[in-house]
Amino acid sequence: MEEKEKAQSNRVFLILAVILLVLSGILGWQLFEQKAANDQLATEKQQLTVEKNELATELDELLGKYNGLEEENGQLSEEMEAQRQEILALKADVEKYKGDAGKLAWYRSQLKAMNDKYASMEAKFDSLATVHGTLQGEYGTLEGEYTKQTGLNQELTSENMNLANKVAMGSVLTAYKITVEGVRGKKEKVNNKANKIEKLRTCFTLSENPIAKPGAKNIYVRIIGPDGKVLTKGRGEEFAFEGGSMTYTMSQEVQYANKQIEDICMYYPAPTESFQEGKNTIEIYVDQTLIGTSSIDLR
Repeated sequence: MEEKEKAQSNRVFLILAVILLVLSGILGWQLFEQKAANDQLATEKQQLTVEKNELATELDELLGKYNGLEEENGQLSEEMEAQRQEILALKADVEKYKGDAGKLAWYRSQLKAMNDKYASMEAKFDSLATVHGTLQGEYGTLEGEYTKQTGLNQELTSENMNLANKVAMGSVLTAYKITVEGVRGKKEKVNNKANKIEKLRTCFTLSENPIAKPGAKNIYVRIIGPDGKVLTKGRGEEFAFEGGSMTYTMSQEVQYANKQIEDICMYYPAPTESFQEGKNTIEIYVDQTLIGTSSIDLR
């Protein structure tokens, strides 16, 4: 009986020993996994710290690039200053970073967007610098031309007006086949003697232009006498020109349908004291643009 009880007792101890051994193995494995997890977490935290420091360095470098643009281009524009403040704000936020991988990824996306903005702004400044250099050269050329001329006014000669209108757009009309003659009598007999003619007749053809704006067109003619003065009926006739106004001698309205208009003739009667002897210059304007010029020498 005693041997039976002893055998049962040994069996219980054996079972308990096995259970304890199994539990010890499980606990040991859990401790190993926990240590491995802790080591992995420490490694990841260390890596995140390294990436945080790299991010802060890259932000400093980007800020330095903006400061370089400031030195090269003078005072920062509002757009550049706003971007600079965004970089400083992001850097301050990075300094508070505690190891959130998701947050670090967001920082990276913000930095990429900021680098893209910088690249765009740098390209803009390069383009502006090129344009500025071109404009400086053009300004120097224009300044040199300006010193040779007195500027555009009512006494401009036809040569100066042609120079000023070399930049005319393709939609500008042209007057050609221009004839200027002195005439007298009902039959309009041609005469070039200043004291014999009753009128100056100016005839021309208005060009075809498919891209010009159709509709009513006011044609203005200026006759500039040998003394440089514009002949006028004395009623202060003026038309708009380059932000100001110019005196004209006579005008006529035509309906323009993008086709040429031939034989447009305009007449100006002789002044009371007759026309002046010498070269009389004729300028024809449409849409605030000089479209043709001619002259007549009266004896």
